[in-house]
Amino acid sequence: LPYDKRWEFPRNRLKLGIQLGAGCFGRVVKAEAVGIKGSGEPIKTVAVKMVRSQTNVAALEALASELKILIHLGSHLNVVNLLGACTKKISQGELLVIVEYCRFGNLQTYLINHRSSFINLSFWQYQTDPDATLNRTISTRDLISWSYQIARGMDYLASKKVLHGDLAARNVLLADDGVAKVADFGMAKKMYYEGKYEKTGQGLMPVKWMAIESLTDRVFSSQSDVWSYGVLLWELFTLGKVPYPGIDVGHQLTKAIQNGYRMEKPNYAPNAFGEIMTDCWKTDPKTRPTFNQLVGTIYSELESSVGTNYLNFNNPYETIKPSYVKFNEEKNDTAITTHLFGLAELLSEKSQLNSKLQCNSQTKENEVRYSLFPQRF
Repeated sequence: LPYDKRWEFPRNRLKLGIQLGAGCFGRVVKAEAVGIKGSGEPIKTVAVKMVRSQTNVAALEALASELKILIHLGSHLNVVNLLGACTKKISQGELLVIVEYCRFGNLQTYLINHRSSFINLSFWQYQTDPDATLNRTISTRDLISWSYQIARGMDYLASKKVLHGDLAARNVLLADDGVAKVADFGMAKKMYYEGKYEKTGQGLMPVKWMAIESLTDRVFSSQSDVWSYGVLLWELFTLGKVPYPGIDVGHQLTKAIQNGYRMEKPNYAPNAFGEIMTDCWKTDPKTRPTFNQLVGTIYSELESSVGTNYLNFNNPYETIKPSYVKFNEEKNDTAITTHLFGLAELLSEKSQLNSKLQCNSQTKENEVRYSLFPQRF
């Protein structure tokens, strides 16, 4: 995938702030972008992704790949959107990827922190307090809404022939107005030809979220993302519990899944969602629902008024692209022909530097810890 230099943002107009999260090879910081186009704000709060070590070529390549995936995706309400990038010092190991700042953090942390305030109400029992500042709880309604929004985001990825590869509650961020956004495209891939990707080599993998074909044959596709989505639903309706409790990661888990083991429907999940999870975990990827079908199924679980309001909110959002970026988003996304400042050549030069520093523990970049729904506080 190519890079369009119209996404370039001047480094001197980006003021870096506090660290929001850090992983093995990268970190995310809060920042202020002065005059970033398309935002309509003179100073916009953003999140900036960068590598931890400027000599780590593999991490730099991964971040560059994520940048190009974000450019290819364009804008959608339920995806963390790209706002710009600083690439001019990539030969020195500096690459800054500017994305939306979702100030309420990741879904997993939010669910864990608010277990005690959860209200198990059916959709029609739930009423929003006229004084939104008093609503400090979440309910079944919120879980269904988030499941719907995440399915929409993933349906958009599938339509762009992008597999996520690491879909989990920790990689969904929460923005204003209760909007859920699929994030963390560090393992995402553009699919070609048969619509699947075969992973080669070693690396840390999200085993408990992986489909059976990914565990056994290292094959990934949008349908393996559907399996992961089923696990994410289980996380949602258990309020952030770790999947497959009591089963060791590795051979024991793979063997159990091969033998037909599937997790039970969580207590808080409506019966329809238990059926959805079962469908997502079918052994044959071809028999699993598509994300487009999941959107329709879950929409039927929502009250029509809420769904209509959501869709009306989504329409204007899809026009937020920076005015100076004009993508061909029809059939040929390869219309952007400018490559990332000779990225391959620059990274080849960088590969001669010392990049042996490795981090053995697996953490996540987006483990920011704050709460959700500003209108409720």
